[in-house]
Amino acid sequence: MSLRLLRRLLLAALLLVIVWILFGPSGLGEELLSLSLPSLLPAPASPGPPLALPRLLIPNVEACRGPGAPPFLLILVCTAPENLNQRNAIRASWGGLRKAKGLRVQTLFLLGEPTGPQPTRGEHRNGLAWEAAAQGDILQAAFQDSYRNLTLKTLSGLNWANKHCPMARYILKTDDDVYVNVPELVSELVRRGGRWEHWERSTEPQSSGVVGNEEKKQGGRALENEPVPLLYLGRVHWRVYPFRAPEGRHQVSEQQWPVAWGPFPPYASGTGYVLSVSAVQLILRVASRTPPLPLEDVFVGVSARRGGLTPTHCVKLAGATHYPLDRCCYGRFLLTSHKLDPWKMQQAWKLLDSPDGERTAPFCSWLQGVLGILRCRVIAWLHS
Repeated sequence: MSLRLLRRLLLAALLLVIVWILFGPSGLGEELLSLSLPSLLPAPASPGPPLALPRLLIPNVEACRGPGAPPFLLILVCTAPENLNQRNAIRASWGGLRKAKGLRVQTLFLLGEPTGPQPTRGEHRNGLAWEAAAQGDILQAAFQDSYRNLTLKTLSGLNWANKHCPMARYILKTDDDVYVNVPELVSELVRRGGRWEHWERSTEPQSSGVVGNEEKKQGGRALENEPVPLLYLGRVHWRVYPFRAPEGRHQVSEQQWPVAWGPFPPYASGTGYVLSVSAVQLILRVASRTPPLPLEDVFVGVSARRGGLTPTHCVKLAGATHYPLDRCCYGRFLLTSHKLDPWKMQQAWKLLDSPDGERTAPFCSWLQGVLGILRCRVIAWLHS
């Protein structure tokens, strides 16, 4: 083989690698693109007036309190009053975890009032009151529970977290048909900037000497007072234009988003995105000046942009993609997977068989591990 031909082959291989990174299913190109977003942001908008949000029917203000360290991760699951089976499936699977990787996790269900006739509403209200008393994981606000009120539901949940769970480090907003790989998500957040694992463990009671305890407590207080870095992490959508057809539930009118404004700014899919507590506070400060969009994920993205915060793309958060059950993908690589009914939720949990997030046997073979998220994407593509 001549030297010239070898150089051409190497150049072609290099170009293929670049194209693969930027446009292939690995997601690296999207993550690289997200790094350029801060330079394109306008100056942060001034804070707006306080939000006028509906009162809480089931406030559950004690949910994050109690002995021990506060939650590292608070998970808010948007659900409908009638979706009891979905909630029970989550409680019996990933939502039942109280700790992951040694850090406290709290899962709560967020909902409004039923949309049915008055008798049905009364029955549901009584049922929800019983469920809330029995499970201790319900947050209900006084608004009609519907798809077009998802923005109101999400803002109610974020506002509750800011008032009644301010010591949580991160908040995951997700839906009741999403499987969440809680241990891997906690690991991802720790990797992305949380020294909070050390802080959590340093605040736990110790049985060793007093001097060691005091040093750890002082280190814990130092981290407790340290501000949490801004983070808005999710499956980022780029250059999405409003859907104008009046019959669709995703419809956005020209009054809500004028044509002259162009596409929506980049935003994270509402199936699952993470906000640091500082990002929650930023969004709440500017939300009252954001156009009242019925699409909650777009609304959060627009509010974040107005506050000077850009979303960070994470290929492991599945967005709207449904991944078929696969032990390697669900246990090792995916942080969320969409469109799982209660039966599939239980099947996924049994497939992983990992209630504490720790196993000695690997989830993947070495080859599956090398292929990683690419393998999961191909499986989803073949399934669809």
